[in-house]
Amino acid sequence: MAPAFKTFADQNPTIKVDVVYAADHRTKLATQMASGTAPDTFIHDVWSAAKYYDGGEILDLGARFKADKIDLAQQYSLIGIEQWCGKTFAVPFYVTSMLLAYNKDILQKYGAPDPWEKWNGNWTWTDFLDVARTVTRQPSSESPSGTYALRIDGSGIDNIDRNMQMWATSNGGETFNLDSMRYTLDDPKTVDAFDFLNKLVNDYKVMVGPEQQAALSKASNVDSFIAGFVAFQQNSTGTLPQYYQLIKDKFAWDVVPYPHGQGSDFIGHSDADVTNVYAHGKHPDESYQFARFLGGPVTQEVLSVNKLLIPALKSAAQDPQGFLKPPPAHLSAFLDPLKAGQFRTSFYQYNGLQAISLQDEQLKLAFSRQKGTKEAMLDANTASNAVVQHGPCHQTVTWQPRRA
Repeated sequence: MAPAFKTFADQNPTIKVDVVYAADHRTKLATQMASGTAPDTFIHDVWSAAKYYDGGEILDLGARFKADKIDLAQQYSLIGIEQWCGKTFAVPFYVTSMLLAYNKDILQKYGAPDPWEKWNGNWTWTDFLDVARTVTRQPSSESPSGTYALRIDGSGIDNIDRNMQMWATSNGGETFNLDSMRYTLDDPKTVDAFDFLNKLVNDYKVMVGPEQQAALSKASNVDSFIAGFVAFQQNSTGTLPQYYQLIKDKFAWDVVPYPHGQGSDFIGHSDADVTNVYAHGKHPDESYQFARFLGGPVTQEVLSVNKLLIPALKSAAQDPQGFLKPPPAHLSAFLDPLKAGQFRTSFYQYNGLQAISLQDEQLKLAFSRQKGTKEAMLDANTASNAVVQHGPCHQTVTWQPRRA
């Protein structure tokens, strides 16, 4: 990001920007908000955004956007927390999109079909399971780490919205409902999706679970996919620079949409960080100017060219010489769900992190087979709905209805 910050300084010599990094910015920001000492401009905390908006802590930027002829819906990819209660509180910064990165060499080594070559990236759970069984090799004296077909962040027991939602929505299920402001983890199709993941770990033994992850971590101090132990790995674009730097020519790789259940289509997932301006700051105009710069073409092109994340600015994200420049071959698949509106976001309410923690407790019980998947999901639904809190407004729906 340094080149972008330098450009801002050159273009705005009367504005001084101190860029401060914090390891746990959510906790620090909450403390600063409570004490009235928040920074003038900051990357928001997605899980507390609703609380800060409803509490009057964030500056409404609507009039400034209008004066600058900025149309968020036309120019940016959005996740629904940029606008709240009819006001505009955020400058979009970046968005994520979930696909699977995959090791083409492993597939070729064991004679498994490439999902683009055989299914044009549109494949089912049955197709995936056939591939997974073909490429999985249990640990042995020849290969102490073994080879697993799939690894997802959290090893199946962490953050339903971000790490596992795609399996549910791509089976026709949902994980929350904004009309009722409730989690819907009791949706039968959602339960089926989590049961499928549970079986991938415990019955088919093709997916990395908590126990397997511990063993893989001992075998290598780098990511299991980078080390060549995993054929398919959850990828949200944020790891692309790491892949470029560490995989190099060790093996050929690409990205592909998640498989879907029978009768369903792939539904992606998108989250984002945005830039907010503190409502009680001493320099609102200068703060907005910097926030606008972060969402403007200079900074967004830095994100695009370096593939740090997907730029929220559509023109930067769709730059064929920037984010879309191969490798890998199918980078455009990251943008397809955003363009078509076939994605979901996380559920943004006051106690989102608390709800996720309660859900994780039940996932651990299910994946360790201390509870059946259905029982665990019903209990997770009850527990997380008990802590849902929200104000009079909720996130904007930025996705489109499912295709018929």
